[in-house]
Amino acid sequence: MITPNYSLLLIMICFWVAYWVINHFLIKPVTEVVNERTRRLDHAEAEWSQRHQEYLDATSRLEEESDRAARDAAKHRAELRQKALDARQERLEKARADAARRLEEALRELDRTSAAARDELKQKASELAKILASRLLEREVAS
Repeated sequence: MITPNYSLLLIMICFWVAYWVINHFLIKPVTEVVNERTRRLDHAEAEWSQRHQEYLDATSRLEEESDRAARDAAKHRAELRQKALDARQERLEKARADAARRLEEALRELDRTSAAARDELKQKASELAKILASRLLEREVAS
């Protein structure tokens, strides 16, 4: 009879022992490290997504606040500008009223002065006519 070849059985035992050693000391630890790394990466990505969304929300909120502040500033500036224009218009109206009053006073004074000058001319006109007539006639003229 033929003696069985136990070398195949020995090879099989060596294979399964090597498989168990490699699996227990190499494949499982490496798989655990890879799984832990994947879990940490997923957690980091989720954390980043959350922080990025918070950043976007904060940026949006700041932009809205900035826009609101710009609108408020423009409104306030427009109010101040309108107040300044109103004050300017009021000063212009006062200046025009003062100028009109002064012009009216000047015209009245001119009318008084011209009336006084006319009266004086009327008085002196007869005297001047008398003097002129005396000189032309070369004799004294009675009034």
